[in-house]
Amino acid sequence: MRRLVALLLLCTALGAGPARAADACGNPPLPQIPPQRVVVVHQQAIEILLALGLEDRIAAAGYLDDALPPDLQTGFDRIPIRFDRYLATEAVAGLLPDLVLGGFAAAFGAGGLGPRETFAGLGIPTHVLASGCMTAGDDPVATAIADIRQMGALFDRRQRADALVAEIEAGLEALQPGPALTVFIYDGGEKAPYTIGRDGLLTRLLARAGARNAFDDTPGRWATVSWEAVLARDPDLILLVDTTADPAAEKRRRLEADPALAGLRALQTGHVATIPFSETVAGIRSGTAARHLARILAAARQSAADAPLAGDAPSPHNIP
Repeated sequence: MRRLVALLLLCTALGAGPARAADACGNPPLPQIPPQRVVVVHQQAIEILLALGLEDRIAAAGYLDDALPPDLQTGFDRIPIRFDRYLATEAVAGLLPDLVLGGFAAAFGAGGLGPRETFAGLGIPTHVLASGCMTAGDDPVATAIADIRQMGALFDRRQRADALVAEIEAGLEALQPGPALTVFIYDGGEKAPYTIGRDGLLTRLLARAGARNAFDDTPGRWATVSWEAVLARDPDLILLVDTTADPAAEKRRRLEADPALAGLRALQTGHVATIPFSETVAGIRSGTAARHLARILAAARQSAADAPLAGDAPSPHNIP
């Protein structure tokens, strides 16, 4: 059966005509006919398709980082094949997809679904969202909006795409400048913390609200730094990134168990908040992330304004 599938796909490839130029992400041109069977990996890509109402086009989907929004979970549950980690290349090919979509370039890297060249040889188009292969200086929100519009055009869901973009733009309006706060975003790591760097979505959103990522001078969307640097920068607020594999509660316990880190100002004042990993990645949730950050920053600023006089014991606030 596997050989028959490969032969059929190879015949498709041979009849597909000459290859065309790839884009900046290494993507070949998208199909000219809306795909009917899509294999999609990574949460932000899955969420775009579900939000566009395309669950009936998804043959298989997986690799979630945290819970889906309730309004998308029903659609996800209707997908025939749902997986926790990457499927083998043969398994993907056996589903006869007419598009394999990834949220990050890792979809087609080592340990991923398989090399692009393998899928191309089988006549299977591949695509990585632009938000998954941004370079220095790219605007995460603008890139996510471009992804949404591109998928809306590909699947003839332009009106839905426009509505999703409008929701993002409305969410951004919640971020209003206020008193400066320095924020350490703790994404993971024990020996050395993994955080969001200069080009990350949250860095841009915080700046829009007059706050600052403590590591906004560190290149990249994500970066490994040092605990010594965290201590030296002693942030006003700690933002714990919540994932299924490494919950925010565990991250907080990790910080509080270390005698040196427990002395961080943010832990002493209780200026600690949680944000889902999916809100740290540019996508349909960028507006939701903006609203969430606006609430967190407002609570932290109010808490700081209500701080006790010198010599009084600080109250253990926990920012919602």
